[in-house]
Amino acid sequence: MSTTVAVSAATRQRRAFRLHGLIWLVWRQHRAAFWTVLAVTAAGVAWIARQRGQLISYLHQHGWPHTDMASWATNFGPYENPLSNASTVLGLLMPVLLGVFLGAPLIAGDLEHGTGRLIVSQTVSRSRWLVTKLGMTLLVVAVCATTLCTAFHWWWQPAGKASSPLYWLAGSTAGPLPVALAVFTTAVGAATGLLLRRVLLSMVVTFGLAVAVQYVWATSWPRLGTAVTATTRTGVTDGAFPSLPEAAYDLDQSYLTGAGDTLDPSLCALRDDRAISACLQQHDVVGWSVKYLPASQMTSLMWTASAILVALTAVVTAYVLWWGNKRLY
Repeated sequence: MSTTVAVSAATRQRRAFRLHGLIWLVWRQHRAAFWTVLAVTAAGVAWIARQRGQLISYLHQHGWPHTDMASWATNFGPYENPLSNASTVLGLLMPVLLGVFLGAPLIAGDLEHGTGRLIVSQTVSRSRWLVTKLGMTLLVVAVCATTLCTAFHWWWQPAGKASSPLYWLAGSTAGPLPVALAVFTTAVGAATGLLLRRVLLSMVVTFGLAVAVQYVWATSWPRLGTAVTATTRTGVTDGAFPSLPEAAYDLDQSYLTGAGDTLDPSLCALRDDRAISACLQQHDVVGWSVKYLPASQMTSLMWTASAILVALTAVVTAYVLWWGNKRLY
C-alpha cells in the first residue's frame, strides 16, 4: 500500500514539472531553435572556460596577480585576439543572428502557414498566444545571452586593462549591453514578422534593421559619456602627447593653438618637415588637446545604453500585442 502511494506521488511530481497547454505547444513548435540556442550557449561557455584556463596559466607564469601589468602585457597578443574575436561575436553577431533566425520566423511562420489561425480559433486568445510566444522566446534569449556574457566577464576580468581598446571593446561585452541588444533585436524580428507575414522577407528586413541598430550604437555611444579634455603646451613633437589615465578611451585628438582654439591635425599633414614646421608656426600651434572617456565611466555608460534598449523593447513588445489584437487576421 505504502509503495503504491509513493509511486503515485512520484508520478504526480514528475507530471508537475512537465510543460502543458500553450507553453508546451510553443516549446514544441520552436524546440529546434530553442535547443540550438541552448546548445550553442553550452558550447560557448565550455570554450570560454578553456580559453580562460590558458589565460590564467599565462598570467601565473608572470606572477599574477601580485605583479606589474607591464611584465605580462607585452606578449599578451595571442590571448588578446581570442578576447577581441569573442567580443565581436557576442556584441555584434549574436544580436543580429538571434533577431534574424529566432525573432523573425517566430510569428511570421504561423501567419504564413496558417497555424496561428488554427490556434486562436480554439479557446486561446490572441493576446495569450502572442504573450506566450514572445515571452518564452525573449526569456530563452535573455537567459542564454546573460550566461554567455557572464562567462565572458569571468574570462576577461583578470586582464581587462591590458590595453585600452580591449578594455572598451571587451568590457562592453562583459556587461548587460549584449543581452539588451539581443532581446531588442529578437523583439524587432518578431514585430517585423507580424507585419510582413512572410518568413524569408521578415528575416531579410530584420537583418537590415539589426545591422542598422548596431551602426547607430557604434556611432552614438560615446555621446552617453562625459568627455574629459587633456591638453599640453609643449609642442606636438614625439613625447609631447598628453598622458591619459589607464584604459582611457581616446575620442578626439586636435592641435591646440596659443589662443586656446583647436585645429584638425590633418591641416598640417604635409610631406616636408620644413613645410609642417611652417604650418604649425603659422597657425600658432602650441600643443595637443585630447578628449577621452575615463575607464570609470564604462559601467554607467553600458547600463544607461542597456536601459534605453530595454525601454525600446517594451515599446516594440507593446506594439506587437496591440497590432496582433487589432490586425492579426
